[in-house]
Amino acid sequence: MLVVTATVATVVAGTMTVLFVTRDAPRVVTVERTHVATPTTSAAPVRSGGGVKAGYAVRSKWKDGFNAEVTVTNIGSQPLQGWTVQLQLPPGVDLTSTWGATAEHKANKLTLRSQSWNTYLEPGGSIRMGFEAKGKAADPVSCTVNGSPC
Repeated sequence: MLVVTATVATVVAGTMTVLFVTRDAPRVVTVERTHVATPTTSAAPVRSGGGVKAGYAVRSKWKDGFNAEVTVTNIGSQPLQGWTVQLQLPPGVDLTSTWGATAEHKANKLTLRSQSWNTYLEPGGSIRMGFEAKGKAADPVSCTVNGSPC
């Protein structure tokens, strides 16, 4: 009777490798390779604002600046592949840093775009990003996500 004392499995590039170590024969190692089918989905990613929303909140403020958080949530029933949030910031707000998104800031318009590591959102999933700015903490004048109002 063969007794397995340890099993390790890894999947790389669609190939599963399973390593069996037996107690009865510690020098015997069996490696099996089996092709693992990659799951496919027929669901097309949502690319419009209809299945996504964005939220904005000032998280902290101090005399000459503030820290704000933006949350993008997939409220649709299909995966979301890519998102863009555009904020029209109040006059006098000067962006000093951002995180969790690729940012472009011109005049008072801040555009936050998904990065390769956070572009995919499953239904119900959300991602948070934020920024630090100089100026008075206030809600944006306007906000859109993937072209639709937040």
